Amino acid sequence: MKKVFRIFLCMTLMLSFAACSPKAKLTSSWVDPSFKGYSANNVLIMGVIKDETRLKLYENVFVDQFAKNNVQAMASYKVIGIISEPNRVDVEAAIKKTGASSVLITNVVDRESESHTIRGSTYYRPTGYYSYYGKAFTRVHISATDVTRTVVRLESNLYDVSTNSLVWSAQSEAINPELLRTDFEKIIGLLVADMKEKGIIR
Repeated sequence: MKKVFRIFLCMTLMLSFAACSPKAKLTSSWVDPSFKGYSANNVLIMGVIKDETRLKLYENVFVDQFAKNNVQAMASYKVIGIISEPNRVDVEAAIKKTGASSVLITNVVDRESESHTIRGSTYYRPTGYYSYYGKAFTRVHISATDVTRTVVRLESNLYDVSTNSLVWSAQSEAINPELLRTDFEKIIGLLVADMKEKGIIR
């Protein structure tokens, strides 16, 4: 029975941690069919993030992910410095300095918190053995737990510089992100995989 109790307790904890653990997914994506055969390269990466450290981290991770797929990319902060909300003038200045042929801009479009309750449960734990009277049990109750999760939704757009046209767009979301490198790697890994699937990078 002790073994059963340990298994039950472990499963309960795993479910609780799963509800809080960071997750990421791609919710939708689109590619302009008129750009069939387009191959993104020499890409300027721009993250619209107010936190300086996270902006650098996001852009650096994207550059690294592109490099693994033989795509040349540059982090905008290394060219024009830290600009949390770049405007058209900033983008054009960065393009001019780098000679980029594509620009990929990611914005945080929504952030919300959701709460739900994990129901409590009751089980019986054996407390000892008594002659002629069988086993004695103690009733144990695990209280309900309130869990709050934060959902961050992102939009990433890839533009062709020569035509000033939107080539590819994707919406993604992350649950309970701490916006650490591992979080960015999960999100960006999904974006890069989608670009490969749609033929935007080869």
